[in-house]
Amino acid sequence: MQQLSITGRAGRRPLATIIAATLASSGFAAPLEEIVVTAQKREQSLQETPIAISAFSAEALREQGITDIEDASQYIPNVQIAESPAGSTGAVIAIRGSVTINPAVTWEQTVGVYLDGVFIGKTAGGLFDVAELERLEVLRGPQGSLYGKNTVGGAINLITRKPSGEFGGKVSLGLGNYGYQTFGLNVDSEQIADALSLSLSYLKKRRDGFDDNLANNTEFKALDSQAGRLSARYDASETVTIDYSYDWSDLDNTPALAQMVATPDYHRPKTASLDGAVYDRAKTSGHSLQVSAEFDGVTVKSITAYREMSFDDTVDLDNSAAIGFHTLRMVEQDQLSQEFQLSGQAGDVSYIAGLFYYNESANTVNPYQFGSEFGPFVVRNFYGVDSESVALFGQADWAANDQLTVTVGLRWTDEEKDFHISHPDDFMAPFTTSANNSWENFSPSLSVSYAWSDQLNSYLRVARGWKAGGFNGESENLTVAETPYNEEKVTSYEVGVKALLLDNRLQLNAALFQNNTTDMQLSEFLGASGYSQINNAGEATVTGFEVEAVAAVSDQLTLFANYGYLDAEYDTFISYGFEVKDTALFPYSPENTWSVGAQYSHQALSARLDYSFVDDHDLYYDQGSAATTSVADYALLNARISWELPAGSNIVTLSAWGKNLTDEEYYINGIPLGEVGLNYFGNPRTAGVDVSWQF
Repeated sequence: MQQLSITGRAGRRPLATIIAATLASSGFAAPLEEIVVTAQKREQSLQETPIAISAFSAEALREQGITDIEDASQYIPNVQIAESPAGSTGAVIAIRGSVTINPAVTWEQTVGVYLDGVFIGKTAGGLFDVAELERLEVLRGPQGSLYGKNTVGGAINLITRKPSGEFGGKVSLGLGNYGYQTFGLNVDSEQIADALSLSLSYLKKRRDGFDDNLANNTEFKALDSQAGRLSARYDASETVTIDYSYDWSDLDNTPALAQMVATPDYHRPKTASLDGAVYDRAKTSGHSLQVSAEFDGVTVKSITAYREMSFDDTVDLDNSAAIGFHTLRMVEQDQLSQEFQLSGQAGDVSYIAGLFYYNESANTVNPYQFGSEFGPFVVRNFYGVDSESVALFGQADWAANDQLTVTVGLRWTDEEKDFHISHPDDFMAPFTTSANNSWENFSPSLSVSYAWSDQLNSYLRVARGWKAGGFNGESENLTVAETPYNEEKVTSYEVGVKALLLDNRLQLNAALFQNNTTDMQLSEFLGASGYSQINNAGEATVTGFEVEAVAAVSDQLTLFANYGYLDAEYDTFISYGFEVKDTALFPYSPENTWSVGAQYSHQALSARLDYSFVDDHDLYYDQGSAATTSVADYALLNARISWELPAGSNIVTLSAWGKNLTDEEYYINGIPLGEVGLNYFGNPRTAGVDVSWQF
């Protein structure tokens, strides 16, 4: 059978026992295929990589209906990915209790997102469509040595398909409820002059909104997006390869439906009147040039990239048809990055070393509109940051013998930021200022892995990650604006086991970890003022457990399961001079997450069913803010069935799919506004049909 490129997933012990017993009695199932990942910047077997990783192949992404990184979080333990509050073009990404809630461009993320090895600087625009993904990898735990800053929670690798050098492609069409329409096109060229291969991808999606906005005769959460990608591979010689790519995306959506309540009730209204909820738009584009050359077993690689991002969104914070309190945010960001890598093997040691440079400029125009008895008036607000970062890194794997491998990694980073802010119309005291600061960090890692057999590996890993310090672009006064917040550092201790059992028909991967965090950066929205604050919690400890399993019950049936547990607490947290460690809450840290799934394939028929659960959790550390925006536990049921029809030398595939089939009503995020919260719902039940023609 063909194994989906997804890590082993397991439920709790009774489920694992049932699976094992079933497999033991079904001796006719084919073994699971090896999964290859590039999580450590080189190809490795998933089962031999001493990191907790979940990986999805292009086939798995299709069969599970994963269209962006938010969808993937349903199937990964201790991972939460949601749209940013009030907007669908940004992402809140939480892994093992590490999270950044606000997509303000002066704030850093806790989970690094990488597109073909290129760091994506901001989560704003982070849910863009990428045409023709080959693989998605999610690394859990700090990745400071190889990936650098902003990976205290982990890293997400988006890996696109390279040109094949043979003529072919695929055309796909889709229809669904709420007027959903999609069109996709992928075409590869034949190799030109025995050296140049080209690939072109395009994706268009459109959908009506889920609910009616009576104030401006529009709909909430309407979708209109396009994405494209051009890839070129030039084989300059047998040892030199040059890859160029250009990608772009354009999203023209409307804001999601909000519910303003003092106590969350989770009943979705079908209509609302929000005159300030108008648009939610984002554009991204990027160039990447990668050159790889091999000399006497040593590989030299260069990754040069330039990216641009912009997004505009509107938020109706009064949640009414009158002008009470509206915000408009217009963001422009561009970044230039350069990475050099040197990798190879010397005797029993495999190594990679490199130099990384990153330069970013980001600016925001963020006016507020207020209504009063004297009519509406506007408060202007401008802020931005220029960042420059340089890092040296390296990692070496020493194979002491056939069973024992010791891995040592390190990274030194130096970063400087220039910040500016202007509040010319501030109520209390208008201010305009600029500030500068720099940070230096050393992030080592050490892991020891032991192969008990070809089917059983274990590892012990200690790793450091860091999240850069910075300035608050949503500061409420001059003093706060000029005072930088500290860098966040995480030291992780992890013990893991990766096993292939029952003649490679059952894959079980488990990890037990503890994250010790210093100066955790926590943001809080200050309600009707429109400002936000950032606090550095002194120390925090997060412990947890993860188990994942995949089981080939027969040649037709494969079962999947995973379970994640989190226990997070503050050891010390001083807020406004008071110790709040016993009352402060952990954002986006549900105690339990789990999912189960089944994949059935027989001849031309394929069917997939997935059920996922997320425990209740809070969105903010302040108890008052959390009380009005808390998320109750929820479960989602997704399904897909496909039928392949031969058409000469081509293949036509018909599919029917459904997401949130039980039409669960649940919150995914919210904004606290004093005594009430502005809460945003997850998507209702959606369903549709697809047809694709592969030629």
